[in-house]
Amino acid sequence: MIYAARGAHLLCYPGAFNMTTGPLHWELLQRARATDNQLFVATCSLAWDTEPGYVAWGHSTLVGPYGEVLATTEHEEAIIVAEIDYSILEQRRTNLPFTKQRRGDIYQLVDFQRLNSN
Repeated sequence: MIYAARGAHLLCYPGAFNMTTGPLHWELLQRARATDNQLFVATCSLAWDTEPGYVAWGHSTLVGPYGEVLATTEHEEAIIVAEIDYSILEQRRTNLPFTKQRRGDIYQLVDFQRLNSN
């Protein structure tokens, strides 16, 4: 929720999950970040290369704010090209108003970056 509170619309990060953790966690974590922050998530990963000792899972992905996979690659080298409609974010945040449902009287979100910059 901190990303959304800071005005983020897109979270983009690289990853190199292996053949064990990739199938279990790679897509799940992206969908969770998109859903709980109500934003788009774009991830990129290495393509499979079975020659080195570490084999990456691959599967670069674009996820929408409802946690839906909008585009994904397989394990071979590929590029995702997609248009992102940021107006969907307002719909998402209106239909599921997480920020209005927060219980600031019980807990507080702590943004360490802002905390340390003061």
